[in-house]
Order: sequence, then C-alpha cells, then structure tokens
Amino acid sequence: MIPHYSFEQWLEYAKDELDEGKRTQMEDHLYGCDQCLDLYVQAVEAQEAELPSISDVAAFTDQIMLNITEETGKADIPVLQPKKKKSFYQSSVFHYALAASITLVLMSTGVFQSIIKHTESIQKAEMPMKQEEVKVGFVNKTFSWLDTFDGSTKEEKKK
Repeated sequence: MIPHYSFEQWLEYAKDELDEGKRTQMEDHLYGCDQCLDLYVQAVEAQEAELPSISDVAAFTDQIMLNITEETGKADIPVLQPKKKKSFYQSSVFHYALAASITLVLMSTGVFQSIIKHTESIQKAEMPMKQEEVKVGFVNKTFSWLDTFDGSTKEEKKK
C-alpha cells in the first residue's frame, strides 16, 4: 500500500520547497488518494493566510499588465513573410474555367452523343439475348411441369 503524506509535507509542497521528483510523486499520489487531497487543501488554506493581501487591486492588475506587455515586447516576434502569389495556372478559377471550356468543346463536337449511341447499341444487342434466354427458360419449365403432370395421370390409369 502507498504511504500517505503528512500535513507538513503537503505544506512544503504548497510552499514549493520540494525538489521536482518529490513534487511529481506527490502530484501522482493526489490523483488517487482522497485523504491526502483533504490534507493538501488544508495546507493550501494555511499557506493562503501567510500570503500578503493586495491593498489596491486595480494598481496590482495594471502592474501585471505592464509586465506582460514588457515581456512580449522583449520576445522575438517572428516577422511574417508576405505570401508568394500563386501563378494564374495554379488558381482554382483557372481550373474551373478550363474544365468548363473542355466540356463545351466536347458537347459541341458531339462526343457525348456518340458515346450515348454506342452504349445504346451495346444495350440493344444484349437485350434480345436476355429476353430469348428468359423465354426459353420459361418454356422449358412449362414442359417439365407438364411432363410431371402427364406422368402422374398415366400412373393413375394403370392402377
């Protein structure tokens, strides 16, 4: 079983007086132990009493904001490079216009109509064969049914 930490250890944790390895261990322990979490909350509340109170909140906020602007001013701000302009051939407008013009050329030359005629001729050639097969199959099934019917009537006459 994992040992629990004492109130004094949690107070050191709250005051940030521990090394990084020990802090990580204690943080991991907090995720699974409610008893130690309660001790940690008590330690934070005890630490809160030792912190100085802020008399002028607005001045404190202004000071923090000033520090932030100074820090960001010191930071290396990357200079944005202007984007290189794409050539006209790489733009989507060019591609759409090219596709539309090719479509119009193919329509005006009758390529689409010849393709449709070709597919219709193929379909018409296949259609009679399929109808022929269906008719032959139907006739064969009818004759086999009649043969079974005739066979059963002949057997009845023999008796």
